This record gives sequence, structure tokens and C-alpha cells, in this order.
Amino acid sequence: MGGNKGGGGTTITQSGSSTQERQPTKEETRLNELDVQLRESTQPYLIPMQQQGLQLGSMLLQGRNNLPGFMNNLPQGISPEVTQGIVDQSLRDVDTRMAGQGLMDSGTRASVLSRTSGDIRRAAEEFNIGNRLNLLNLALTGQAQVQQPVLGFSSNLGQRLTTLGPTTKTYNNTSTQGRNSMGGFSMGF
Repeated sequence: MGGNKGGGGTTITQSGSSTQERQPTKEETRLNELDVQLRESTQPYLIPMQQQGLQLGSMLLQGRNNLPGFMNNLPQGISPEVTQGIVDQSLRDVDTRMAGQGLMDSGTRASVLSRTSGDIRRAAEEFNIGNRLNLLNLALTGQAQVQQPVLGFSSNLGQRLTTLGPTTKTYNNTSTQGRNSMGGFSMGF
């Protein structure tokens, strides 16, 4: 037959808290003051910059070409008139070279002129598409590139200021001491 023998124990609970406060050095205080001044001086511009970037992105996505300020003529890129002028000048140049080589009446002339014209028009259109994409990129990410350093300073300042306030540590410990075990065990057959 077997049996269990149990024992008692003592439970001890301790709790408490401690508060510490760190005082900044003169240099830390001055740095914090300068960073607060920086944030205060840039704060009035952060929200308008976000709004203007979003408005510009919206205008571009809607296909509007009447952009504000100096950007007004940028979406148009290379105009069809300028492209035609480049094509005309290039074709005159090609004709002059071909005439000097005696190729004016061959089928080569028509092929070269057609290809030259198409290449110039394609390049101008690719430029215009890239230009619009660059404007969209500027609208959607440009303000973030400008604002990131300011927001980074603010984040660092907030972290530094947090370490200067009082810090309270609270603890609870519970431990059991004593005997709480099973006694001997025997089996009989």
C-alpha cells in the first residue's frame, strides 16, 4: 500500500516601487531648447506642405495640366510644335547627307526619313511620359523627403525628453518557502 505525506509551506509576497529622476546637463538642456525651437519654427509649414503635395498629386492623376506656380508648363513637356521642328530639321539634315551620297531617289531615302521622324516623335513622347511620372513622384514623395529630417529631429527630441522625467519602477515578487512534498511510496504485492 502506498501513502502520501504532505507538508506545509510559507508564501511571501513583496511589493513596492521606487522613483528616479535624472537631471539634464547644461549641454543637454541647450540641445533640447534648440530642437524645440526648430520644431516650433517648422511646424506651421508641415501640414500645408502635405496638403499641397496631395493636391498636386490629385491634379496630375486627374490629367490636369494647369498646375500652380512655376510647375504650370512642366506637364506639357516637349510640345508637338517643338517636336515637329526637331523632326523637320532632322529630315533636312538627313536629306542633305543623302543627296551628297547620291541616295535621293532610292527607296532608302523614304525608309530613313520615316524612321528618323518616328524615332524623334517616340523619344519626345517617352520624355513627356517620364516627365509626368517624375512630377507625380515629386507630388507623392517630395514633401516626405523634405519633412523627414524635421520629423526625425522631433522624434529624437521626444525620446530625449522622455528620459528626463521621473521614472517609477514597480515590482511584485511572490515566493513560496517550506516543505510541500509527497512522502514515501511503497507497493505491496
